[in-house]
Amino acid sequence: MSAIEAPAPPISDLMTWIQICEQDPDQRVCLVEIDRIDSHGFAFRTARVVGHGRTRSEAFEQARRWQDRYRDMGHYFTGKINAPSPGFPRQVMTDEIRELVRARR
Repeated sequence: MSAIEAPAPPISDLMTWIQICEQDPDQRVCLVEIDRIDSHGFAFRTARVVGHGRTRSEAFEQARRWQDRYRDMGHYFTGKINAPSPGFPRQVMTDEIRELVRARR
């Protein structure tokens, strides 16, 4: 059987974000049937996992087999996302700089 003819990987049961993180820690996940709390926000009640892996391409490869059935998929990372360190250079735009930039337009 070729990869094209292979059956789609199993889809998970409906799970909460905490359950997804426990099942696939520090991984990229592709989610479908997302029951969002707010249509424009991250938070959701439950979802199903159709792909997961250490890399984005690994998760997408598994999820690709579900594209015909699910038009919308969410892509998330279940691990901790580190913010830049406090010493990381930051750019501050003051009113004076903002006026200089506007004047050049």
